[in-house]
Amino acid sequence: MAVGMIENGQKMESSIDFVPFIKALKKHWWKILLFTVVVTGACFPLISGMNSKYVSTATVLIKAQEDNATPIDNVDGYDSTRSPYYVTQFNLMQSRVVLEKAIKDLKLNEDPRYNGGVTVDDSIRELPMTEADLMNATVKNIRKHLSFSEVRLTQLVHVSFESEDAEEAARIADGIAQAFIEYTVDKKVEKTLAAQQWNEQQMEELRKQVASKKKEMEQFLNKEGLITFKGIDGFETQQLSIMTERLANATERRMLAQSHYELVVQNLDAPLEDLASIPEISSHPQLQDLRIAMIQAKRTLFDLQNRYGPKHNKILEAEAQIRAIEVQFRRLLVELKLGLYKEYQAQLAKENRYKALLNEQKNGFKALVAKRDTYESMQTDLQKTEDLYKDMFLRSKEQELSSTYREPDAVLYDPAAVAKTPAKPNKLLLLAMVFIMSFTLSTLFVIIRAAMDQKIYNLTQVLKKLGLKPLADLPEMGQTEDRNELVNLIRSNPYAMESFHGIKTAIQLASPSAYCLGVVSSTEKEGATLVSQLLADSLSRNHKTLLLDLDFRSETGLSMLPEFLPQADEAMNGATEAKGAAQWAEGASDNHKPLFISLNDKLDFLPRGVLEQSPLVYFSSEQFLHMMQELPELYERIVVNLPSLTDNKDTQLAAKTLDGVVVVMHAASRSVPVIRQDIDKLNQPDINTIGAVLNRVQADNLQSEESKQFIAQGSFSALLAED
Repeated sequence: MAVGMIENGQKMESSIDFVPFIKALKKHWWKILLFTVVVTGACFPLISGMNSKYVSTATVLIKAQEDNATPIDNVDGYDSTRSPYYVTQFNLMQSRVVLEKAIKDLKLNEDPRYNGGVTVDDSIRELPMTEADLMNATVKNIRKHLSFSEVRLTQLVHVSFESEDAEEAARIADGIAQAFIEYTVDKKVEKTLAAQQWNEQQMEELRKQVASKKKEMEQFLNKEGLITFKGIDGFETQQLSIMTERLANATERRMLAQSHYELVVQNLDAPLEDLASIPEISSHPQLQDLRIAMIQAKRTLFDLQNRYGPKHNKILEAEAQIRAIEVQFRRLLVELKLGLYKEYQAQLAKENRYKALLNEQKNGFKALVAKRDTYESMQTDLQKTEDLYKDMFLRSKEQELSSTYREPDAVLYDPAAVAKTPAKPNKLLLLAMVFIMSFTLSTLFVIIRAAMDQKIYNLTQVLKKLGLKPLADLPEMGQTEDRNELVNLIRSNPYAMESFHGIKTAIQLASPSAYCLGVVSSTEKEGATLVSQLLADSLSRNHKTLLLDLDFRSETGLSMLPEFLPQADEAMNGATEAKGAAQWAEGASDNHKPLFISLNDKLDFLPRGVLEQSPLVYFSSEQFLHMMQELPELYERIVVNLPSLTDNKDTQLAAKTLDGVVVVMHAASRSVPVIRQDIDKLNQPDINTIGAVLNRVQADNLQSEESKQFIAQGSFSALLAED
C-alpha cells in the first residue's frame, strides 16, 4: 500500500498545479507593484534625457532593362531575368566603395560628427591620423546609422539614415543613393574606355598584320613566277579535257586495230567462203577484187565443165586460175595481218604517249592546285584579318560615341524628405516597455520561486507530492511554551478539539479495521506527541483507549511531561522517570496495573519506562511482541507515540505490530525530497501507512472543515481572552 501511494505521488507531482502560483502572486502582489514602480521611476530620467533621432528614407529603383536610347550596344550590359541580379545590386549598394564615394562627395570625412571627433586642421588634432584612418572611422560611424531594405517582389530599395538633424539625415540618405547611381555609371564608362583602348591596340596590331600578309602574298607570286591565279583554273581544266579526249580516241583506235588484227589471226586458215562472210576482212579493197575474180573464175569453170570434160585444157586452166586466186588471197591475208599489226603498234604507241602527256599535265595541275591553295589560304587569312580590322574599327567608333553617353542602372525614384517628427526614441513606449519588463521579471521571479519551492503547504500537496492520503490539517494552536497548558486549552476549546475529532474520523474512514494506531513524525518537533495525546483523548470519548509511549529516543517525549512523572523523592531531591512498557513482563494482567497511569475513566497512559538496552534490541524482543499482543485484549483503541523517522529504525520495527501508522508533518518546514526519503522507510510489506496529518498550517492554506471553523471563530488567543 505504501509503495502504491509513493508511486502515485511521484506521478501526480509531474502535473502542473497553478494554485501555488496564484497564491504566491496574491501574497506578493504589492512587492511586484513596488518593484515595477521603482524601476520605472529610476529609468524615467534616463529616458527623458535621450536625444531625438530623425530618419529619412530615399527610394532607389533598380532598372529591369536598359533604356535603349541609342542603337549602339553597351559594353557593360546586364540580364535582370537572372535570379541573383537584384540581390547582387542590393548588396552592391551596401558595399564599402559606394559608402566611400558618398563620404567623399558629401565631405563627411571632414565632419567631426562622423570621423570620430577629429577636425581637418592638423594643428588641432590630438593624435595624427591618416586619410585612411579618417575614412575608416567615418565609414564605421555611417554604417551604425545606415540601413537598407528591399521591397519584396519589386525593384525598389529603401536607403534610410538616422541622425539627430533631420536635414542632415535626408542629405546623407540622398547622397548615398546618388553615390550608388553614379558608381554604376562610372563603372560603365570606365569599362567602355578600357574596351576602347584595348580595341585601338588590337587595331594597330591588325594593321601591321594586313601589311605583312600582303607582302607575303606578293613574295609568293614572285617566287612561283605567277602574276595571278585568275583564269588559270579554267585554262588548265580545258587542257586536261582536251588531253583526256585525245587519249580516249587513241585508246579507241588502238582497241579497233587490236580487234582487227586478232580477228585476222584467228581466221587466217579459214575457208575463203567463211572469210568472205566476215565484214572486217571482206571490206578490204584487194580482197574484194580477189573475191570478184574468184567468183568469175568459178563461173567460168562451171560453164566449161558443162561443155568440156574434166581433162580438158580449158578446164585445167580454169582450175589453175582458181588456185592461183586462192594463193593470192592467202598471201594477201598474211600481208593484211602484218599491216594490221603495225597499225596496232602505232595506235598503242600513240595511246601510251597520250597517257604520259596526260599524267604530266595532271602532275603539273596538282602542283598548280597546291600553289593555288596556298595562295587562297593567304588570301583568306588576309581577308579575315581585314574583316576583323573593319569590325574592330566600327566597334571602336561606337565605343567612342557611347563613352559620352551615361546611362545609370538605377534611378533615385523618391528622394528623401526631411522628417518632421523624430523616429526614435519613443519615450512613452520605452517607459511602457520598462514598466512591462520590470513587471514581467518580478512576476516571473515570484512564479519561479514558487515553482522551485519544494515544501508542503497544504493537504493537496501531500497527495500530489508525497502520494500519502491527506487526513487533516491543523492550524497554529497558540504561542505558549507550557505544553500542558496548550493541551488543556485545546481540550477546553470545542472548536480546537473538533480538529482532532476530524483526524479520528478521517482515520476511521480510511482504515476502519485499524484499532492499534501509531503516530510518527518525519523528524523531531513536528507535533507527533501532541497529535497522539489529543487523538487518544478524542478516541476515549467513545472507546476505552490506551496512550502508549514508545519514543525512547527523545529526551523531551511524552513520558517526560510533568503530569506523567512520579513525585520527587526527598532523598534524591529530584524526579525519576516512571516505569512503563520497558518493564512489561509476562504474567498476570494484575502485575501490569501499576505501570498504567489513568487519565480519565476511558483513557490510560503507559509510559515508555526505563530502557537499559538499545531500542532496536527491545523492539525485536519477545517481551515487546508479547506486550503488543496483550494490550489489544485490555483496550478497544490503542494510540502509540512512535519515535521520528530520522536517523533510526525504531519505528520500522514497532510499526509492524500495529494496524496502521499516521504520519505527522510540519507544514512549510522541510523539502519534499527530504520528507520522501524519511517516509520511504515505511515502505515495508507489514506496515500500513494510513495517511498524513499536516501540522501548523497557515490559515490561508487550511483545507479541512474543522480547522477552517477553528479559524473562523476568531483565534486561540481571542478565546483565551474571553475565558
